[in-house]
Amino acid sequence: MVLVAVAGLMIGAMAFVWSNVRLVSLAYEHQSVNKVHKELLRENHLLRVERESLRSLDRIQSLAKNKIGLREPESGQIVTVFLKN
Repeated sequence: MVLVAVAGLMIGAMAFVWSNVRLVSLAYEHQSVNKVHKELLRENHLLRVERESLRSLDRIQSLAKNKIGLREPESGQIVTVFLKN
């Protein structure tokens, strides 16, 4: 009878210890995932800022003039087209 009681207490103690070990393990995993999440949010923010700077009209106009050689049209090159409904 005593052996059964001791075995029961041992099983109960092991279950208690296992649940605490699992809780600590999950806490570390949560901390790791949270760190990765913050890093990804920061990277996302930096990429959005970079995208907006690359889409800047001043930058695009400068590239068009300096790299491609585009220039503003002269007055005789502009044609206005009116559409009727």
